[in-house]
Amino acid sequence: MKQIVTYAIAMLLAVVSFTESSAQNNDLHRTRLIPYPTAAEATKHSLAKQRFMQPVMLESTAEDTFSGEFTFPFSWLERQVVVRVEGVGAPYELFVNGKRAGGATNGHAATEFNITKLSREDKNRVELRLADSKSVAAIECFEKETCPALYVISQPRVRVRDIFYRTDIANTGIVNVNFGVVMQNLTLGAKSSRLEYELYLNDTTRLSGGRLDVELGMYGVDTMRFGAPAPDSVLWSAQSPQRISLRLVNRIAGREAEVYDIPVALRELSFDKEGIIVNGQRLSSEWHRMSPLSNIQQVEQAYNEGKRQIRFSAGMPSEELLEWCDANGVYVALTAPINSSKAGISRRKGGNPSNDPKWRKEYTERVVQMIHTTKRHPSVVAYYLAEDSANGICLYETYLAAKRIAGDRPVFYEDGNGEWNSD
Repeated sequence: MKQIVTYAIAMLLAVVSFTESSAQNNDLHRTRLIPYPTAAEATKHSLAKQRFMQPVMLESTAEDTFSGEFTFPFSWLERQVVVRVEGVGAPYELFVNGKRAGGATNGHAATEFNITKLSREDKNRVELRLADSKSVAAIECFEKETCPALYVISQPRVRVRDIFYRTDIANTGIVNVNFGVVMQNLTLGAKSSRLEYELYLNDTTRLSGGRLDVELGMYGVDTMRFGAPAPDSVLWSAQSPQRISLRLVNRIAGREAEVYDIPVALRELSFDKEGIIVNGQRLSSEWHRMSPLSNIQQVEQAYNEGKRQIRFSAGMPSEELLEWCDANGVYVALTAPINSSKAGISRRKGGNPSNDPKWRKEYTERVVQMIHTTKRHPSVVAYYLAEDSANGICLYETYLAAKRIAGDRPVFYEDGNGEWNSD
């Protein structure tokens, strides 16, 4: 009886907390964030199965269909269960145990779906069905590839929702880094949490640390902010791609609920009419262009040829590729998965989708999703709204939406004939 009541509460939480939107996901997009049960596991950064996360091994079971299984343990009964879908490269629909969990018209960037009310204890079947790409063909005039990856994540009910940070260089040889950790309570009552944080250099040298307490009401969300100094010798750049470790422990009722080890790159970014400036050093105006479908070996070859600034065309590079760029000091400019070049440049009705209001939401969501899912990558230093897509109301409003969340990264659109919607 207790198990039935517990499961009913979990279902109620799912219904109250989540509804479908145009992207079939009411939670904000975020850069990949994997919780771990222990510090030892967190420092390995493994994507193998563990208490809070399971990768779903997908197989192509039919034309345009991928399927796999995950196990729902008893310990997840009171928690939210989310599946993160990456790298589909086409519109798709997601099904869990035969029931539709949601879908996305933008299959290029990562999207998370809450599947709590569709999951059941023990074995669960997941199907990812590619949808008709004709619905987005007008704005996807570029090469695509379908390589889906799924991760099922179930965090504690009081959880770390997201992490962000910003660096400021002082004039005294010190770098100040300011962190924000978004905490979320997914229970029907008030909860408290203690967030312990430490910064490490080379995994052994402790730079600083502390702890913060937070009280969260029912379904409450709060951002815990803290700052820490570091020597400017650890600044990240192409010449010295150093990173430090942010180690977080979320304690609930005195016990470790979840642990994180986040690579953090300290770099100060700005831009002016002459270009982008990193740590006071101006970048070259020359960018090596590559497809977002490039693999690590291809980018490494460009790196060995001396290329340190890569601009990816319309689409989304994989998380692993951006991580390689972070670790090796490659500056990256990303272009949203929008290219409407086949429609021509006319702004009249029936012309280019960029000036058709019915595409406004799709354009905006694609750019916002690109920014949110890559914001913790130091290698990413600039965003492009689209490529070869004329101009119009969709790209005007998309630029405004991007500027609200892009932070210190510039937002460009070089095919806009010099109009105002480009830095």
